[in-house]
Amino acid sequence: MNGSSNRPPLNIAVIGAGIVGAHIAIGLLHRNIQVTIYEQSTQVKEIGAGIAFPTPIVECMTALDPVVTEQLQKVSGVFKNLNGINGCSDEDLKLRPADRLFDVVVEPFTYHSTHRGQLLDGLLGLIPQEYIKLGKRLESITHNENNQGPLLLQFFDGTTAEADAVIGCDGIKSQVRRIVLGKDDPAAFPHYSYTSAYRGLVPMEKAAAALGKLSKEAVSYLGQGASLFTYPIISKNALNVVAFVHDEGEWPDSKNLTIRGKKVDVVAAFSHFGPSVRDLVAAMPEELNRWAMFDTFDHPLSTFAYGRIVLAGDAAHASTPHHGAGAGMGIEDALVMATLLEKVVGTPGLDESSDARNRALEAAFKAYDSVRRERGQWVVSSSRFAGISAQWRSPGIGSDSTLYAKDLTERMNKVFSYDWKGSLIQAIDEYERQLGVWAR
Repeated sequence: MNGSSNRPPLNIAVIGAGIVGAHIAIGLLHRNIQVTIYEQSTQVKEIGAGIAFPTPIVECMTALDPVVTEQLQKVSGVFKNLNGINGCSDEDLKLRPADRLFDVVVEPFTYHSTHRGQLLDGLLGLIPQEYIKLGKRLESITHNENNQGPLLLQFFDGTTAEADAVIGCDGIKSQVRRIVLGKDDPAAFPHYSYTSAYRGLVPMEKAAAALGKLSKEAVSYLGQGASLFTYPIISKNALNVVAFVHDEGEWPDSKNLTIRGKKVDVVAAFSHFGPSVRDLVAAMPEELNRWAMFDTFDHPLSTFAYGRIVLAGDAAHASTPHHGAGAGMGIEDALVMATLLEKVVGTPGLDESSDARNRALEAAFKAYDSVRRERGQWVVSSSRFAGISAQWRSPGIGSDSTLYAKDLTERMNKVFSYDWKGSLIQAIDEYERQLGVWAR
């Protein structure tokens, strides 16, 4: 292919229209890179109620495209620090004085909390609809024998599409991951962490009746075999409640990670907690979804990059939510990805041949893997441990609030204190090194 062609320098396919896929698409469009999102659902709908982003992630959003941050600010509230309480305490937590609300305080952290569905709706509204293809469940990705020309995407509805590269953002049950690894590789599938969560919104009036001032704060309620995480969602005038329950058995549904839950099971799991927590649990909706905590901890990937196919977000490093960092890690992925693909577009000789373009894309994805895999997989491991600690199941910590606070502070510092600018420099340096390897 020569430079006189009208063909755009890159044509990127993003699989999955969730939070991460939307961020990647917006970041690429902002950099004038052609992108199409393929989503298997005929209607995009996010599972889950609340989502939170610390300040460094909001900075990454702004670096992707300032309109993302503007959208977040429309639907979010700002909170500080991470707070914990012994949920098994017999005291009436409503009576706690303002200067002694918490047993554990991890500081200083600032983060935005919002409703996941509201944010995603706003993000997808920023993307021209002609770039979003719904009802496209991916079946396969193929290329010709000598890896020249575009990749061919085959969908289960019989249609096809072409792309220079494919970014798999299709979540914890990623079809792209299964395609690149094969169905016999255990890393192709997520595995149960033996904890499930019951999620729901409690009207603020009921939440305040149970918790008093604590209903306005983000709080983890710690206890034996279970834990509860709450934070207010300003736009909904409600308290987001996630009840985590340890489970010794296997997950009962091999096809679905979310099933209908029974409120009576949640009440039973928290029956040994204090009166305030029990009152909050009683105020949860009668109809609850039970959400399985699957992750990629047991079989981490050896790479996120497979030629011109690459994985991002939960497709690459699905974690349990105990650090509240899953979506944030995907946004970090998105910024590195968009930055590297912008470098690819600016690489001399890109339009001269498909071979040059393909090599540049492979170099970019290898660079992405080199700066994202260690951090992404550490968060998976650390989040699994944090969930165990919150349920007093860690042998080294138990119910000791001082040890819990010290350990969590160290972990959250690593999660939140992310040098994203340095990461971009590292990624660009590695991309240029990879191009040099090709040239030799």
